[in-house]
Amino acid sequence: MNIDPSKIVSVDRFERKWDIRNDIDTNAFFIAISRSNFMFTELYSARNVNTIYFDDIDYSSISENLNGVRFKQKYRLRWYGNFETISKPQLEIKSKNGLIGKKTTFPIEISKDIKLDYDGLEEISNIFAKKLGISKILYPILSTHYLRHYFVSSDKNIRATFDKNLKSFQMHTFLNLSFKKDFNNSIFEIKYNKNYDNYVKKNLKNISLRMSKSSKYVTTALDEPISFS
Repeated sequence: MNIDPSKIVSVDRFERKWDIRNDIDTNAFFIAISRSNFMFTELYSARNVNTIYFDDIDYSSISENLNGVRFKQKYRLRWYGNFETISKPQLEIKSKNGLIGKKTTFPIEISKDIKLDYDGLEEISNIFAKKLGISKILYPILSTHYLRHYFVSSDKNIRATFDKNLKSFQMHTFLNLSFKKDFNNSIFEIKYNKNYDNYVKKNLKNISLRMSKSSKYVTTALDEPISFS
């Protein structure tokens, strides 16, 4: 189960997120961002994204998020397509220091798809522990599922995503899908190399979005509708 360093992908980037109410006209929203200074166009077809978040027995990752800790880490498993079957997954460590995020991705080679049930979660947790080689025990505590649209700016330097149909399941020591929550919001996020921060700030001026702290792990929703000028 040793990790081949050549297959580890690590990316440093700024991440700026907005909560968007589900009653927004999605087509109008996409037209608006295409007419912004970034001139976003869809990069490729939308797909379903599934993620299981892991935490220790003290829920340290959640506490860091809620308490506003500047540097924090999240451990997660991600796969695409059917949420009930874990297929071609990858392990990710998300670190964040202020607005600068870093995502390190580890590949997983599994011989078969794994069902998202008690046995499947136990199996994937064992793989998770062996891959990362960390001392503390991590448990699957939450899963999130959504449809993601992908965009890129005309100069190819700025990426953006739009996530809709968000839902999550709570998990407690492998009690699979014990509680479901559907969110009344979508998430729009801009991601870019920190070298482009001044450029992005300058060009955000023609987008009348209200910034908010937002995460699919712990979400803070806005009470006001969001629109583009």
